[in-house]
Amino acid sequence: MNSRRRRRPLPLPSFGPRRAHCAPGSARLLLDEVCASHERPVQVELDDLERFSALMAAQGWPAHVSRLAYDRIYAGERFGFAKRVGRGELPALAKQLLACWRASRGQAAPQSS
Repeated sequence: MNSRRRRRPLPLPSFGPRRAHCAPGSARLLLDEVCASHERPVQVELDDLERFSALMAAQGWPAHVSRLAYDRIYAGERFGFAKRVGRGELPALAKQLLACWRASRGQAAPQSS
């Protein structure tokens, strides 16, 4: 049996967090603007998350910007992984993002009334 394994294409970075909703009486999907960083669980600028995602994708690892911004567990796992095994400028950026993640971890999410 002489079969060759096909390589998967490298993952592309996501387009960032956007809230999707349908307009009343319409089936058309609308995308809202991105939330400010102080409103997200991981309080990091979107540009930094997009750069991190692009660096991860360049090294063959997925990192979805939406999940990095809103899923604290996923973000901590991805930042820690990149810090340990990344190459080039990725470990330094991951260390910076991990510090922001740790700093915002103790802050309670703002409650809406």
